[in-house]
Amino acid sequence: MPEFDIAISLFFQNSVTIKFIPLANINKSSIFPELIRLLKIFGLGSLVFVLVMSFFNEKRANNSGKEPSPMRMTDAERIYFKNIRSAYYDIENRRDAKMTVYRHGKRSKDSNMPTLVFSIITNQLNDEAYIFLEPNFEDLPIHVKWSIPEKNQEGEIIFEGGDKFAHFEFAQKITPLLQENTIFEVRVKESWIPLWQDKKEKNAVMVTIEDYRKLISFSNLDETPL
Repeated sequence: MPEFDIAISLFFQNSVTIKFIPLANINKSSIFPELIRLLKIFGLGSLVFVLVMSFFNEKRANNSGKEPSPMRMTDAERIYFKNIRSAYYDIENRRDAKMTVYRHGKRSKDSNMPTLVFSIITNQLNDEAYIFLEPNFEDLPIHVKWSIPEKNQEGEIIFEGGDKFAHFEFAQKITPLLQENTIFEVRVKESWIPLWQDKKEKNAVMVTIEDYRKLISFSNLDETPL
């Protein structure tokens, strides 16, 4: 019988989803310090926080050190973001975790209205930056329905959770729709609720994604850093 370790993959307010990972596939020296640092930031009470499962997937993340991380920050972009762009964000500086969380100052802070917020996390230990989706409700998978009446277009985007790449992929799918006069709805407890109706809130989402893309020097809307 093969030996298994347990990797915590998703945290909810009242439950924990656990994924079993073969011990042979886990690089313990890099995984567990990362998980501990992330837990220090978000804790077990986070509504939805997906830990960096890319450490378990060699096809999506190179841990050999031979190739640069696709989410690595350049010195110039890191300095620009810290000195200029960070002024527009609420900053949670976690020195114990060696990470800093940036949440746009004009994001929705109404806990009574279901919404989706993106945050930027910078990891000082390896000069990486991540974008994370932070819903204020507990439903997963997350269903976002969109429509552009003028173009007679509509569709649905589903986010099932995942690693840091999955979060960025979701942001990439949302980005071109944010640039249109798009109507968004999010499904919460089987009901469709208006999403990002306020222009300031919608702009905060768009700006956060754009700032993150610049932070990792990513410019092509049609690609993701896999």
